[in-house]
Amino acid sequence: MDISYLLLLQNFREATGGVLDGFFEAITRLGETSVSSPILMMILGLVYWCIDKRQGIFMTMTLYTNRVLNGFLKITACAYRPWIRDARVQPVPAAMAEATGYSFPSGHAGNATAVWGGLAYGKTYAGKKNPLWCRILLVIAVLLIGFSRNYLGVHTPQDVIVAIALAAVMLFVVNKVMELLDKKPGADVWVLAGGIALCVLLIAYAAIKPLSTYPMDYNDAGELIVNPTKMAVDSFKNAGMGLGFFIGWFIERRLIRFSTEVGGAEKVVRFAFGAVTFMLVNTYVGDVLTKTMIAAGMAEGPVKALTQFICVFWFVAGVPAFFRLFSLIFKNKKAK
Repeated sequence: MDISYLLLLQNFREATGGVLDGFFEAITRLGETSVSSPILMMILGLVYWCIDKRQGIFMTMTLYTNRVLNGFLKITACAYRPWIRDARVQPVPAAMAEATGYSFPSGHAGNATAVWGGLAYGKTYAGKKNPLWCRILLVIAVLLIGFSRNYLGVHTPQDVIVAIALAAVMLFVVNKVMELLDKKPGADVWVLAGGIALCVLLIAYAAIKPLSTYPMDYNDAGELIVNPTKMAVDSFKNAGMGLGFFIGWFIERRLIRFSTEVGGAEKVVRFAFGAVTFMLVNTYVGDVLTKTMIAAGMAEGPVKALTQFICVFWFVAGVPAFFRLFSLIFKNKKAK
């Protein structure tokens, strides 16, 4: 049934000469968190650093908690991509570059639900909801991003549906956590402990899961269709992101405590500083340093966990620390 649906979309693509391919390739990038497609992270940064800190935390906590859970499901279900299951499925070539590893659930759809869905679900500036028309557009964006994964032929419907459902549940759960923290600020210790435990559990699961529990099918070239070691490394990477978020969030909450209640000009400077430095950290730590450490013989899983920890920690706590430092410097200059 799922393959028949993908073949139906494929027939439509072929009949129309791929006229919508470019559109859906652009739409699908709205669910990516990579440096090459930074729109999602820039939206997160704009909200968190400049507009509404609480809303930014809500969306970011949902995103990285969901990524950790996604990691559990990926290496548990071990579901092959559609074109591996059925050679008749021919994805749009440009979409296959990011479509690596196992298929279930969709990372793009989960990311989109956490961020774009988070904007629709959570409270925005001054504690108010976005207008209804805006929330409807955001929900449509989530559905379009999910559909784009089917249209491009890189995910089945169940990959997308489960990913959106899981992230939607996490939006509800994280919202309840945020409401609890509003009433009991000291409960942040337990949130930190829970977040760290979840990430450590994923690392342990990926490290000890026997290779015999993974599908070990080979292609015509004698290579594994999906390398289970690489999938374990991806789980380490997701866990590192989660640890970077929870530890960074706790440190910012307890020690840095920046505010988004600043003037318009300062918001512009903040966003520019945050965006540029986050991209630089991702490039030189997330990419260059990672490759250097692996080339030096270090284990790939722990290395990627560490470098992704640094990248997300910088986003959540490093950038805001500089905001506070700048504010203190400007205040001292005015005092003189």
